[in-house]
Amino acid sequence: MHPQTPTKSKQPRSYLVKLGWFFMAFIGISLLTSLGCWQLSRAQEKKVLLKSFAERTAQLLSTKSLTATADLRFFRANLRGAFDNQHTFLLDNKIFHSEVGYEVYTPFMAEGIKEPILVDRGFVPIGVNRHSLPSIKSIMGIVQFEGLLNLPPKYVALGAMQESPRVTWPLRIEYLNITEMAKLIHLPLFPYIISLAPTSDFAYPMEWQVVTMGPERHLGYAVQWFALALTLLILSVVLSRS
Repeated sequence: MHPQTPTKSKQPRSYLVKLGWFFMAFIGISLLTSLGCWQLSRAQEKKVLLKSFAERTAQLLSTKSLTATADLRFFRANLRGAFDNQHTFLLDNKIFHSEVGYEVYTPFMAEGIKEPILVDRGFVPIGVNRHSLPSIKSIMGIVQFEGLLNLPPKYVALGAMQESPRVTWPLRIEYLNITEMAKLIHLPLFPYIISLAPTSDFAYPMEWQVVTMGPERHLGYAVQWFALALTLLILSVVLSRS
């Protein structure tokens, strides 16, 4: 009789499969938990930001306080001076109440400030097509208005600020870059921008909005990530006993 060849045990293979599953589950749970914690941190950041916004917008700064090195974000200011109507920028790809268009920025020579400051004048619709830019009304003479100071919005720049090397005014731009914009008007610009009050006679439609997503949304996303992590943990425990 020939001795029977022993069959290979399936136990080592099954053990490796479970080990691989546990490893992937650990990675998944860690990732989902990290995403949940990140959303919690974002919610806290938004709470701090909204608190600062509420406290600072209640204060009106004097022109003497408007220095380039001061922390001016979210304070209100009353400026008097003249608009540089020859150099208006149209920030592309803006959406206001589901309508596509531009955000209008015009330099303003304010009394008491050495450099021109960019004024956010609000939203204008794109018009008939992209080949014809909307007509922007000039604001003539010495005027006075109240506005909200803020830092220029940050962007991930994937290309040039302007789509064409040719400069014609008003100039369509893809994002705000204070340094590049200053070169185009041949004057240094104040590092902050100021948004007109929505009720201003000089303003196009606009809103003072500090965040586009409130802390409640971030908390909701955090709950979803943590729920997915818990589900994956429970599934891992159940499969380990099978």
